[in-house]
Amino acid sequence: MLGLWPDALIQRCLVHKERNLYGYLRKGDHGEAARLWERLRLAQGEDAGREALEQLRIFLLPLNAAAGASLAEAGEDLITLHKLNVPATLNLTLLSTNAIENVMRNYRGQTARVSRWRLETNQISRWTASALLHVERGFNRIKGHADLPALLKNLALPSLTSGVEGLRPSTPPRAI
Repeated sequence: MLGLWPDALIQRCLVHKERNLYGYLRKGDHGEAARLWERLRLAQGEDAGREALEQLRIFLLPLNAAAGASLAEAGEDLITLHKLNVPATLNLTLLSTNAIENVMRNYRGQTARVSRWRLETNQISRWTASALLHVERGFNRIKGHADLPALLKNLALPSLTSGVEGLRPSTPPRAI
């Protein structure tokens, strides 16, 4: 993906990583893990995000090396939104890929029975537009939407690109 958008910031889905890590833990450890994940979700700012991620790592390593390795694999991509120093009110919606997955699932449901995908009459664009218009009816407002201007402002800061591997400082990063 960075080949197509070299200045993109990547945020891994906390929900999927949390579910993945529960598979490595005993049921008795799920409560403490859930508390630490919630702390990460509610953290505001880069320092708080790093601290919460480190606490999670410290908790996981003695319990299961594979869980620690899985968390290390996701690494800094779990706190990309925290690095943007936006209000934590946006975390609930933007730290999960559920909003994107919901659009894709509903789009597939709308186009599943389509059998006429003719290129010469531009049917692909027409069916896609029609399906997305239908899917749009189910969109909900982003929780914390009043804080979106802060996110946009921080995305435009060139200082974000320093220290982030693979980004070019000459262009402001775009969120995907």
